[in-house]
Order: sequence, then C-alpha cells, then structure tokens
Amino acid sequence: MLKLKIIYKEEFDIRRVINTIKKIDWYTENKYNYKNFSFPKILDKDKLKTYSDEEIKNAVTVEYFDDLYKENEIFLLDSWKKVAKEIELAFSKSGLLCQDEYRVFLTKYGQGGSYDLPNTIIINLKNSFKDRMLRDIIHEIIHLAIQKYIDEYKIGQGQTERIVDLFFIKNFPRRVYVRDSYMSMDIEKLDQIFDENFPDIKAVIEKVSE
Repeated sequence: MLKLKIIYKEEFDIRRVINTIKKIDWYTENKYNYKNFSFPKILDKDKLKTYSDEEIKNAVTVEYFDDLYKENEIFLLDSWKKVAKEIELAFSKSGLLCQDEYRVFLTKYGQGGSYDLPNTIIINLKNSFKDRMLRDIIHEIIHLAIQKYIDEYKIGQGQTERIVDLFFIKNFPRRVYVRDSYMSMDIEKLDQIFDENFPDIKAVIEKVSE
C-alpha cells in the first residue's frame, strides 16, 4: 500500500512564503489570483515583493504553532488506508503508477495545494478543511502520475488542471469539488477528448496536445 510521510516545520513555512512571493508573476500569467493565497497576517498583500527574507522569517515565526499541524497529521494518517486503496484501483485502470511513499508537507501558506516530482505534495491547512485535504492530496498525486505526459506533449496549465479534474470526477465521484483555474477557457473540446479516450490517460493528453 502506498504510504504517506507527513512533514511540518517552521523552516519549511518560511521557505514556502518566500517561494510563493517569487512566483507571483507566474501565478498572474496563469490566471491565479495570488491575493487569495494565505500569507502571514503582518504582510501586506499589495507589497509582498518588497519584503526581505528576514522580515518574512519573523512574520512566520510569530504565527507558528505545532498543535494545528499535529491534529491534521493524525487525521490524515487515520484516514489514509481507505484513500490509498481508492487511488491504487483508479490508477490501475489507466496504467498510471503510484509512488511507494508520498512526502506531504503541511503548511499554512501559499495556494491550496502543489507538488514537486517525484513524490512531494504540499497542502495548505488554512485553505483545506479535513475532507478537502484528502481531496487535495489525491489531486496532487494525479498530477505527479501524469506529469511525464504533460511535459512530453507540452500541455498548458489550464488544460492540465482540467484533465486532472476529469480523472478525479471519473474515479472519485464522492470526493468531487470544482476548481476554477481553467474556467476562462473553452473546455468542451477537452472534455470530449477525455470522454472518448478514458481510461487511457496518455491518449487523452496526446490528443489534447494536437
């Protein structure tokens, strides 16, 4: 069974805020409203690029408390056995591979969820009630599993999110929620491609790239 390793520490939260601020231009270009992300309360969202690393460190430090992280760690580990089985079944249908272990960093900052290859997931506790955390982890695991195809066929950010969400809807209907990052694009053609080629997720991505 695929495993979770839950990680949280003050130093990670500091780096998370710094890296999120560095990516503000990328978020803007890809139609994310970074002002909806969570930052330390003392930081002015209209002046984020002006803060030094030391100022960011101090802002995070005054807000850091282990209890919130520990509570959510216990919930995730207690809930994971059932979720892991759902993921393994869904991936087996589409020929996708799971990692043996996923490193899940818990934070209070940045966007709702993100990922780094090959097996790292970041979950924002402020943006995620407990069931939503499980959904976000599944969502990011799907991203990790298909990223090699996304890179191979040069699929854009909005299309990638839609493919991940359609895969989620097909395989985890009880856990569905809707994202809006792709709502400004025409999704009808992509949805048709997905329906025609599912469960072959590689074929879906290849057709979307044409």
